[in-house]
Amino acid sequence: MAADFKSLGKLDQGALAAGGVAIILSFISKYVVESYDGPGPSTIGSSLGGFNAWTSYAKLGMLLLVASTAIVGVKAFAKDSLPAGVPWNLVAAGTAALGTVLLILRALFPAGSDLPGLDVGPGWSGYLLWIAGIALTVFTILSFTESGEKIPELSRKKNPPDA
Repeated sequence: MAADFKSLGKLDQGALAAGGVAIILSFISKYVVESYDGPGPSTIGSSLGGFNAWTSYAKLGMLLLVASTAIVGVKAFAKDSLPAGVPWNLVAAGTAALGTVLLILRALFPAGSDLPGLDVGPGWSGYLLWIAGIALTVFTILSFTESGEKIPELSRKKNPPDA
């Protein structure tokens, strides 16, 4: 059954939009930037370059955001193709949250050189990617709470097995 984007709930629309924006921002090479303000000739320039979000363990974070966006999309447009009994909103929220945390950690603690005057840190697309990841996480958590799904309980036997 085909679905129109406008016929989706506001939370699904927000999650899909935030996921789409995050995917686009991940390819911009200003996620982590390097700048040099140390001693030496000024011909080096203050900005040396940058990296996109598909480096190091931020790649895993991006894959988790893509997976969360895909889960929301499949749940919204082809819910019958997903196995029953799985709290898909919780899965989407968990993957979005873990992916966002990995992206933030990668930009805050980049692997850089210890040269004096070399600064390595998040760039403008990194900050926007954080906002998009946080928005995706919030929309999926709100969707989970609105859906009435329950967190699965681990079934434990109260009595130990007989010897």
